[in-house]
Amino acid sequence: MAEAGIEPIAATEPPERYFASRGLHGSSWSVGPGTWFPEHRHERTKHLFVTRGSISFNGLDVSAPAGIRIGAGAAHAALAGQAGVECVEAFEGDG
Repeated sequence: MAEAGIEPIAATEPPERYFASRGLHGSSWSVGPGTWFPEHRHERTKHLFVTRGSISFNGLDVSAPAGIRIGAGAAHAALAGQAGVECVEAFEGDG
């Protein structure tokens, strides 16, 4: 179930193509198992795809190769899965 301002993105195309078709520029990052990101907000809408492992945003689990869209200003916390996570993300307005 999606939370207000947070919605899943189906992995129907590679992240690079998804970003390019929307004029976004992705950047990669990774963290180890159980890394916690306390609640925070972003000024711009964030698009994120998991390329390895898993992460949970406000209890919504996202595993490779799926993605998530977090609307500008939406409060969210995140917890990396047991195997850690590798992601590629882009923010609207970075172009």
